[in-house]
Amino acid sequence: MSGFLRQAAAFLAWLVFYFAAYLDLWLDAVRAMPGLRRDPGRRVLFRQIYFTGIEALPLITVTAVGAGFISVQQLNGILAGDMDLVIGVFRSLIVSEGAVLFVAFMVLARSGSAIASELADLRQHGEVASLYRLGIDPAAYLIAPRVAACTVSVACLALYCQVALVFGGFALVSVFLGWDYGLALEKFTSGVSVRNALAALAQSLVFGSIIGTVCCQQGLNVSPGPLGIPVATRISMVHSFTAIILAYAFFLVLLA
Repeated sequence: MSGFLRQAAAFLAWLVFYFAAYLDLWLDAVRAMPGLRRDPGRRVLFRQIYFTGIEALPLITVTAVGAGFISVQQLNGILAGDMDLVIGVFRSLIVSEGAVLFVAFMVLARSGSAIASELADLRQHGEVASLYRLGIDPAAYLIAPRVAACTVSVACLALYCQVALVFGGFALVSVFLGWDYGLALEKFTSGVSVRNALAALAQSLVFGSIIGTVCCQQGLNVSPGPLGIPVATRISMVHSFTAIILAYAFFLVLLA
């Protein structure tokens, strides 16, 4: 039992240490947000939004439409063709919950890894130190644009993914399963609540902030040497994934 307690205490200390580090960097990013109204921070923000959000739209579209059709088709078989029940489960599990997590993990894999490796490379080549010597705040030029872009992009992509899941998925279902498209949409929208919509928005904003914060922090604290960049990228992926799961669990408890 004593060994278990020591491990639990060590894990708790590790959790508190990283939480404090990530919170400190996130506060630095928030403090530097007003600087995004000016160049060069604004240009970095727009470029990051384009890479994280706009370039991901084709992949999100194809995946969401396919996932919507597959989900409804499987639920239709499991629930014996009960349209009301199928749409209710689809709304609760796939659209309200699954879409937000799916987008967060996709942005993490696609853009989070790129942010961590890019900042790690800048740090190793001394460009971050050069910003300090030039009197430029790295938080305003490197951190704030990326944290803001990840937050906005995940929120917008999650909403877009939900729309594609419903409209695209139901369109395919109406073709292959013979559903009435208009009736399916009417049944779906009749059960949508403001509380669930706000909860999904809050989750997407938190998940996006987590990705931007963790990946920036790990990238800027890269270890020297040839293994520093891949290690920083790997740690940023693991920590972001863990933090998203913990945040999702917190939302489940909060909204229960």
